[in-house]
Amino acid sequence: ARAVPYCPTLTREVSTFVYESTPAFFADPFFQREADAALVAELQQPERQAAMRASASAERYKAALAVAKRNLKRASDAGLLVAMGTDSGAFAERFEGYFEHLELEMMVEAGLSPAEVLRSATGNAALAMKTPDLGTLEPGRWADFVVLDGNPLDDIRQTRRIVSVWIAGNEVKR
Repeated sequence: ARAVPYCPTLTREVSTFVYESTPAFFADPFFQREADAALVAELQQPERQAAMRASASAERYKAALAVAKRNLKRASDAGLLVAMGTDSGAFAERFEGYFEHLELEMMVEAGLSPAEVLRSATGNAALAMKTPDLGTLEPGRWADFVVLDGNPLDDIRQTRRIVSVWIAGNEVKR
């Protein structure tokens, strides 16, 4: 009733237990392009992984993730303004840049459609931040967008197939 946004941050929970073994995303070429190799090696150290497997806290977060996914779907179905976000950047092992794409994927796994997830990351996020001139491509709005080589409405992982990035209508050179 008060239009309070809901930001699930599912990858926060993932980051608390996923390194109990080597996560599948370590083999993702999109991840590997920008990942800090030294940190990846550190997260694969057997002692560190064993400590994570033995952590009661990590087990609680693993259980919390399942609840968070169910809550996200219920919140979305109830009409709450869902704004995609992560806690990436707070800690290096939350791999800023990659975890945003992982968050999108996890939101679809939770039961949201790819279209709902894309809106949560664009227009809904702008509404949540009270920045009405951002978040959608419309006349008179700030034109930030990503050109993809694939349709994320068919598979949300297509957001990883970035061809170009544009800010204020200007291409960002890589």
